[in-house]
Amino acid sequence: MSLTGIVTRNWRLKIAALVLAVLIWVTIRLSDPRISAISIPDVRVRVEQVDTTNWVLKGPPSPDRVEMTVTGPYGELLRAAMAEPEVVVPVDSVWQEDVVLGLASGWVRNIDRGSIGIESFTPSSVRLIFERHRVVEIPVSLRLTGRLPDSLALVSEPRANLLFVQVGGPAAAVDPLETVFLEPFDLGVVTGSGRFEVALDTTGLGGLKVSPLTAALSVDVAPRQSWVVGQLPVEFPEADAGWVIDPGTLEATLYGAELQLSAINVDAILVSVTADAASVRLEIERNGEARVPVGLSGLTRWVEGSLEADSVTVRRSGPP
Repeated sequence: MSLTGIVTRNWRLKIAALVLAVLIWVTIRLSDPRISAISIPDVRVRVEQVDTTNWVLKGPPSPDRVEMTVTGPYGELLRAAMAEPEVVVPVDSVWQEDVVLGLASGWVRNIDRGSIGIESFTPSSVRLIFERHRVVEIPVSLRLTGRLPDSLALVSEPRANLLFVQVGGPAAAVDPLETVFLEPFDLGVVTGSGRFEVALDTTGLGGLKVSPLTAALSVDVAPRQSWVVGQLPVEFPEADAGWVIDPGTLEATLYGAELQLSAINVDAILVSVTADAASVRLEIERNGEARVPVGLSGLTRWVEGSLEADSVTVRRSGPP
């Protein structure tokens, strides 16, 4: 009979016999009371940090996986290996940034220590890197976006009731912080004076403890009014002698809350040409005149203004 025939003849019976033999062997091994030893690879190591007052752990322990040799009855050893044991390193005090600790059998969890003995670890120690923990007060900054409805104007600067927040964490992450921002507040949602809850923007602050996390923003508004200032002279300090500005004056209209408009210093309001004198000169040489943009300055932050025209003409007063 060929070798193939020997293997395939009564193959179901042969497989059943093999399975039965394995079961008998496993049963005998599991019931064997004699002490055996096995190595459990890839046992996780983690840190249970108790002392967090002045130090924080920087990253996982090195290494974060070890091999552990255990002894006991064979059946108990198999159960221990399947229980996914781990080594939990307690840290109740820190005295320096770089710490090397020898692993102790008492730190092993998920194993029945009554029937299993912990013989050794490979490697036998782990390295822990710590950073100083720091808690500081950081200034809070407000960000405004959007515009108020056309019917409203700000009476005063919106203000938050939160000037500083406490930020705690590793010194390397806390020390570079100069300010912590509130989430941008959209003025477009304002329909009247009031207080609005605004959350702290924690983007980039992952892992840091921040308190508090919200602020109350006070917004004081009033009906938007307009005020015509009158004709203001158009200034062009860099103009050449003999240049003429046409028109020489423009009417300005200011917009804002009555309180803000009444505080405006009219003498500080300027209408100025915003073009570069060299480019204006070149344009006049080519075409005899130049149309240049003008702008309004000297207004307070919460007052807006417009001019009756956004540009004027500059030309020579006589023939070239």
